[in-house]
Amino acid sequence: MKLTILLVIYCSISILALCILFGPLRKVISPKEKRNKATLAILIIPFVMWMFPLVGALVRDGNINYFFQKWGNIFLGYLLYFFGILLFIVIIRGIVYYFRRKPAGRGFWGTVLALLLALTVGLNIYGSIHAHDVHVTNYIMDKEKLGLEEELKIVLLADLHIGVNSNEKLYEDMVKRVNEQNPDLVLIAGDIVTSAFGAIKDEERCADILRGMKPRIGTYVVYGNHDVDEPLLGGFTIGEAQDAKRHPRMDNFLISCGWELLTDEVVNVPKLGNLVIAGRRDEKRPGDGVKVRATLDELLKDVPKEDPVILLEHEPSDLQNMDKYGIDLVVSGHTHDGQIFPGNIVTRIMSDQAYGKKEWGSTTSVVTSGVGFYGPPLRVGTISEIVVINCR
Repeated sequence: MKLTILLVIYCSISILALCILFGPLRKVISPKEKRNKATLAILIIPFVMWMFPLVGALVRDGNINYFFQKWGNIFLGYLLYFFGILLFIVIIRGIVYYFRRKPAGRGFWGTVLALLLALTVGLNIYGSIHAHDVHVTNYIMDKEKLGLEEELKIVLLADLHIGVNSNEKLYEDMVKRVNEQNPDLVLIAGDIVTSAFGAIKDEERCADILRGMKPRIGTYVVYGNHDVDEPLLGGFTIGEAQDAKRHPRMDNFLISCGWELLTDEVVNVPKLGNLVIAGRRDEKRPGDGVKVRATLDELLKDVPKEDPVILLEHEPSDLQNMDKYGIDLVVSGHTHDGQIFPGNIVTRIMSDQAYGKKEWGSTTSVVTSGVGFYGPPLRVGTISEIVVINCR
């Protein structure tokens, strides 16, 4: 049923977008007697590209699937800006025509389409370059809050999204930035891959790169909602959450990276006194056949109330109640800070905390925009980042 609904929505949007483009495109084509045929011939190009995400979702995992996913994601970046802005212009022109009864001519639409195409290409080139530029964001936290006598430097990573559109250089740069900070702890808040572990081109090489991070104490990681194998259509999951399964090699992959995986588990860090790190499964897709993750009461039942607690989870949720459980610091990702404008504006309006550092009672919450990208390999209006939490 979910697949059917998504197919209907996707096909409806595709047809609507092509219809929106038909009118302006038809007006700039001459001679008049060939306009309809020439316009339809040109529309074959976006129509074919619209099929790429569809094929990538419906074909089983493999090179064919990954090929269509990769180019389908790239096309979606062009779709977002070209058709989104075109729809806005068409609506405005419709309003102007309603009041003035003066239709837009060939010159107007020719200029609009040419400028819009140039703008779309420019934004996608900029967004692709910007998405691969890893920034370092610093926050300061009182070390006494975590029961520490000495300073501690924590690096927070999230949303690596290793997949069909990623490349090794991004993660090499990430590792370089991490090591430049000389961190004590590295915490990774999920979404290591993008719903297809098999899309990692070279597992050994990738693990070798990620193993290059050298924190003084260790690296702890939790899974996110995309750390399962399931098909995607235009960025939306097709399968049901309870059917989402982890790839059988994924646990070993994380171990080979030198990371300690926490799945609804609590660990004490001997070098840091009584400090506790609690790692949660993802709320929406806990994976491994688990339908419901542990509650915070269940997760922290054996933790003494006086012990300082860092909660590591993928998605920021229920932040207003974290201090009730004695959680001193909660770190997460998932939001990408909206990733692509105007998504960053929408995400910040819709979310309690889409990005940054914020106090929720006695709990400090830090949400990162992440390192990688989801869907279109772009960042416009947001940054790819590692977060450094300096406990002083």
